[in-house]
Amino acid sequence: MINREETKKLIKLGSISLVVLIVLGYSAFASHNFILGPEITLSEPENGMTVATSSIKIVGIAHRIKDISLNGRPIIIDNEGNFSEEILLAPGYNVSLLQAQDKFNRTTEYKLELVYVK
Repeated sequence: MINREETKKLIKLGSISLVVLIVLGYSAFASHNFILGPEITLSEPENGMTVATSSIKIVGIAHRIKDISLNGRPIIIDNEGNFSEEILLAPGYNVSLLQAQDKFNRTTEYKLELVYVK
């Protein structure tokens, strides 16, 4: 025979567990941007590359950012985070610094090192 009190307890426990699981799942989803932080990925050029031209296009994507700059100068990104900037190189070893900041004021940097050989 089915015990009504036990059934009520099981339904109540199951409901509470489901609500707690939903709240925890949503909290993990909502904190995703905070946990991962800002990220910069370059598609070209490769770090440490030797180039034969005095100018080069830096192409990449930035995720979860509010502001981004190249050598202290703000650069423009599209809605998906894509950016493309042309820089001039001096003969020899060149270092360019990409800095990004997210809405929580956390920063990340990407140091791009290139060698320009005439």
